[in-house]
Amino acid sequence: MVINVVIADDSPFLRQVLKDVLEQSNKIAVIAEAKNGKEAIEVVKRRKPDVLILDCEMPIMNGVEAVRRLMAECPLPVFMFSSLTQVGASVTLKALEYGAVDFLAKPTRGAHALDEVANQLIQKIEVIVRKERLKQSFRHLTPHPNTVNRGHLIPNLKKFGIDIIAIGSSTGGVQAAVEVVKGLSVRTKPIVWVQHMPPNFTKSFAERLNTLSKLTIKEASDGDRLEDSHCYIGRGGSQMRVYRRGKDYYLKVQGEERVSGHCPSCNVLFESIAENFSDNALGVILTGMGDDGAKQLLNMHNKGAFVIGQNQDSCVVYGMPKVANALGAVDIELDIGDIADAIVRKGGAGL
Repeated sequence: MVINVVIADDSPFLRQVLKDVLEQSNKIAVIAEAKNGKEAIEVVKRRKPDVLILDCEMPIMNGVEAVRRLMAECPLPVFMFSSLTQVGASVTLKALEYGAVDFLAKPTRGAHALDEVANQLIQKIEVIVRKERLKQSFRHLTPHPNTVNRGHLIPNLKKFGIDIIAIGSSTGGVQAAVEVVKGLSVRTKPIVWVQHMPPNFTKSFAERLNTLSKLTIKEASDGDRLEDSHCYIGRGGSQMRVYRRGKDYYLKVQGEERVSGHCPSCNVLFESIAENFSDNALGVILTGMGDDGAKQLLNMHNKGAFVIGQNQDSCVVYGMPKVANALGAVDIELDIGDIADAIVRKGGAGL
């Protein structure tokens, strides 16, 4: 079945180029266009597309306000098209908080770069729409008991001594992160977190999370000493590793190589956790496309770490948690709304 898409951007040239590239896939049809957020809302209500591709910065009504209104009035999967500037990052993150599923950076290096971005977008659109259509087809069925009794598994979690919490996330990770950090205690053990994002975005991401949490949340810097009540977000464009010196643990934020297709990579972080910790580590794998983190989560698990995976129902994309679970790396799958409580109950806030 063809996926119907609407493109909203104030540049006629970019709308046309993106339309041409997307329609090279015989699975996608661009059924309408809009040049600002107000028009985008009107078109979505009238044409009812499967997906909206929305520029962040437009006249009359910007993309962030359009997302906010759409999620309240006629929700649908929205992908943001964003510049890679610091301002662009802050705006895009706000749109993701309001419910946009993901973003792609506007290419700055010509047609080849646009083709690369469009190919990523096509893949993500197909995955998201497949999930939405499945959800619609099963909507009339009685919910699974695990969904009805959310949280029923949490009281059974046995507490044990935790010294570090390592988290990985990708598509849908902004919304997931907001949910998790709001529920964590100020006594939480050090958290190291990789969210797939480009440079500039991770600093804005950390700053935003810091305003929502009892923890001190910052973009990781090379040489940071890990402290309780702190969460360190891996810097976009650099790999993040944990290492030990004496009695303390520090961060190495170096290297621009892509691992598992990403920089920062969850696998790189989790491998360093497996090298330095055993049953005193807690791993968490959240929503995201692909398999980054799964291999080294299994390594952590085999060293004694307890691993929590986000469940399929609450994932924007059940990719990374699904692969980790299939490998046997995940001890328990939970709704995103229960994960902060589970971290606390397992000892993440101290014994």
